[in-house]
Amino acid sequence: MQERKLYGDARLIKERLNEMQLMEEAAGGWAAVYKDAAAGRFWMKCYTTAGEQSDGGYELLIKLPLPSTGELIAAALDSPFEDEAVAAVMRLLEEEAVEKKDFREQLLQQLEAPDLASITDEQKQRLRKIITLTSLADPMNKREVKGKTAEEVEADAAYFEAVSERARKLLRKL
Repeated sequence: MQERKLYGDARLIKERLNEMQLMEEAAGGWAAVYKDAAAGRFWMKCYTTAGEQSDGGYELLIKLPLPSTGELIAAALDSPFEDEAVAAVMRLLEEEAVEKKDFREQLLQQLEAPDLASITDEQKQRLRKIITLTSLADPMNKREVKGKTAEEVEADAAYFEAVSERARKLLRKL
């Protein structure tokens, strides 16, 4: 069975945390590091503002070290666990918003790679869900505009428009 890097289901997170020891807590409980003594691994529990839920955030449990953008994309696309796939998307969105990490081009390349005729309806549904959750088909510029030249803002807007067009094209094919 594939080893998980993320959990996004609150019930599963609670179960996992009951097996771990709290090592450090920060930001008023918004982030904490736990140790899984049995496996000798560390995990971070945090809340993301991406996909805001009524309680103020989407709860995640992430194996440390934090997964790379590529690992998050792979989890979103390939995890057999629905909550892990959604958690990966939420983490990508959070890293984009907070750390200004771009994932869209890399994600699009992965989404466009498979031969759509050879993938299952379930896989097609997963791709549609990823496009929806990431707002990949939305042409709105998601980058900061303050302090940028008009040319830089135009380049950012053109980037999101191009990504959006590719995502809409992919959605039509799906």
